[in-house]
Amino acid sequence: MAHCGAKTRSGKPCAGAAMKNGRCRMHGGRSTGPVGHKNHVTPGSIYSKYMTPEEQAEAAALELGSVDEELRLTRIRLARALKQEQERADTLELESKKVEPDAVDGVPTGSSKITTTSKVRDYAALIDRLTGRIESLEKTRAELMRAAGRELDDDIKRLEIEKRRKELADPSDEAPTPVQIVVEVKDARKRSDDAES
Repeated sequence: MAHCGAKTRSGKPCAGAAMKNGRCRMHGGRSTGPVGHKNHVTPGSIYSKYMTPEEQAEAAALELGSVDEELRLTRIRLARALKQEQERADTLELESKKVEPDAVDGVPTGSSKITTTSKVRDYAALIDRLTGRIESLEKTRAELMRAAGRELDDDIKRLEIEKRRKELADPSDEAPTPVQIVVEVKDARKRSDDAES
């Protein structure tokens, strides 16, 4: 009987009975594993399939991990909403379509009944929400820039102080010269006794 041979936590090979794929039931013998993962995340997969080529080009130029990326994406969405508001202002848009088999007294007739619901989209609310989001992102961006500016100001001040120290330093003084200081201690009691005699 073949053994699994997988490395255990103790570092020794597993002595369990191997299955068809060469591993025991504890080390993957029963698992066939995923054949393919269709929903895995790839760069740009979240939004790119809904973007136009121009929007994809702009998104490709974005700096990752910054507020600017979210800000640009929100501005793209705002531009879309403004365009749709201009094109479809007060027209009805299809919201849902439901197809049901038609029946008379519970007996199917062979035809189907189609029910559609339409509504006028509230673009003003969508635009207001997006402009509010842009305002919030701009505020966050400004705060981050201020914080980065403070760090830069601190570095500039430190460099200026170092430069002034070098300017004020005496070029002839390379290193301080040691000075001998002698401290003489006299007993005060002896002095007062000497004064009495």
